[in-house]
Amino acid sequence: MSDDGLPEAAWAYLRALDAELSDVPSGTAEEIVADVRAHIADALDSGRSADEVLAGLGAAPDVARQAREELGLPDQDRPERVGRTLSLVASAVGVLIAVCVSFLLPSTVPVEPIQTDAGEPGVLGRLGPGIALLTLLPALVAAAPLVAPARVRAGSRLAGAIALTMFACAAGETGLYYFPLALVAWAAAFVPWAVRRGAGGRWWHVLAGGIVAMPGVLVAVASAGGSVGVGWVGAALWIAGPVAAGALCAYGFRAGYAVTALAGALVMILAMAERGFLFAAFWLFGGLYLALGAAGYAAARPADGDPATARATDGDPATSPPADGDPAGTPGPPARPRSAPAAEVDPPAAEVDPPAAAPAG
Repeated sequence: MSDDGLPEAAWAYLRALDAELSDVPSGTAEEIVADVRAHIADALDSGRSADEVLAGLGAAPDVARQAREELGLPDQDRPERVGRTLSLVASAVGVLIAVCVSFLLPSTVPVEPIQTDAGEPGVLGRLGPGIALLTLLPALVAAAPLVAPARVRAGSRLAGAIALTMFACAAGETGLYYFPLALVAWAAAFVPWAVRRGAGGRWWHVLAGGIVAMPGVLVAVASAGGSVGVGWVGAALWIAGPVAAGALCAYGFRAGYAVTALAGALVMILAMAERGFLFAAFWLFGGLYLALGAAGYAAARPADGDPATARATDGDPATSPPADGDPAGTPGPPARPRSAPAAEVDPPAAEVDPPAAAPAG
């Protein structure tokens, strides 16, 4: 037993709950922990064992998640899911770029002091797999947050974004290939932080939609001025497509961000397949679309803007709000924190008895 009368298992549970509420304002977190502590003490006083009480409460993360839902606070798991998704996208982009650099770089952008002849094999064939594997190091840097401890995960994303940006700027023509990876890495570092603090909102969607639609607007203006000739296919591809995707992004639809990310990846692949004078412009443009689309898709809620519906679909189905209003449901973790206030209703009920007994006397 501890000094305050609670068993050590109960204190370990309270410490775990307090850690889960680390992003909640300190006063609010203290009230939640105090309520749960009082509930545990009352249950122990009624004769229940500590194991039974803690099992009835459920896991500390489940109790913390329901507390956030009841208080309208952001879900702690959501920013982590956003960061994990963007880190996976960054890792995939890094692998794709490594393949391009290993097999296509000598015939696309000559690298000094190596002199490349037409038809000469790529880095893998000329320098061996050991040197070619070095092109995967940026992808490993982008994937490092996926295996980093939770306490240093955000810092590792920021450090990775800084390192990849420095490499892209310092590696000359080769670094050009890694700018899209740096953009996605910055999205993985910044977007979870913004989601955790509730930043952005509607203005973020409007800004992203404007950036996505800008190429279509520019092509439409140039076509109307006669400086660029665009046929029906070109109008659908370069005008209607970006404007429609931008409109979907401005309204916060995940489909718009998904289309934007896929379009960016397609532009990068086409730029690599059809290398020309504007290769760098299309490569960077595709990378910007990919990073913007992936960030918006990961951060946007599945629901259509209803906060209550979004919370229900964003969390674990086992801890969704419908369980709160179902008295006949299974008394799982979400329902247990409400039992402490219920005990406070008993005293008023007891105070009603004396007036009823007085007339009888």
